[in-house]
Amino acid sequence: MSSFGTIYSYPNNPRVKKVQAIGNINGLQVSEAPNFEMGVTNRTPEFLAKFPLGKVPVYEGADGTLLFESDAIAQYVAESGPAKDQLLGVSAAERAHIRQWSCLAEGDLMGAVVPFALWHMKLVQYTEKDLEGHLAKLERVVGAAEAHLKAGDRKWLATAEKLSAADISLAAPLSWAFAMILDEELRAKYPNVVAWYERTIESEGVKQAFGEKKFVEKRPAF
Repeated sequence: MSSFGTIYSYPNNPRVKKVQAIGNINGLQVSEAPNFEMGVTNRTPEFLAKFPLGKVPVYEGADGTLLFESDAIAQYVAESGPAKDQLLGVSAAERAHIRQWSCLAEGDLMGAVVPFALWHMKLVQYTEKDLEGHLAKLERVVGAAEAHLKAGDRKWLATAEKLSAADISLAAPLSWAFAMILDEELRAKYPNVVAWYERTIESEGVKQAFGEKKFVEKRPAF
């Protein structure tokens, strides 16, 4: 399979996993640029000529299409293959529901998870109060997903039959959350989310992008 495009980012970025999972379901290979070095590659004149903000992830299509912002990249890849209707919905309401969960994932959920990733990698120092605040934001989103899945006895977030971009988008930041902070004690509060997450990351196309499940047993003390 020839590459549909190349994505530039640091390793193990959940936003990249999201795009690659969507590409896999659509039969489109989205390759990661080799030898990318954060703070170096994205500061070169060649990179900045294409992507002036210097942000990652960014996408360069085989046809020359240039995109930044992972949601825009994910939408482009989703719309470019035969699974478009499954991934993005077939009715106005279905598309809106998929979009709402995707927006929540990239905004509120990723915003709550990234500080833990930075803290975990010892790149940023946070106070206990800061981390408790981020955890509260994280649990608010996970709690909303738990209530939604439980109330409708739902298998997927936004569609009835098959997973959509909504599921992949929410699972992406949760892959960090489950690996770093949502330990066994916290997971017990959200059984429907845990079951949905496992179902999502074990789905064909998603599992190849996300890799094996990683659940932290005991979160580190703040």
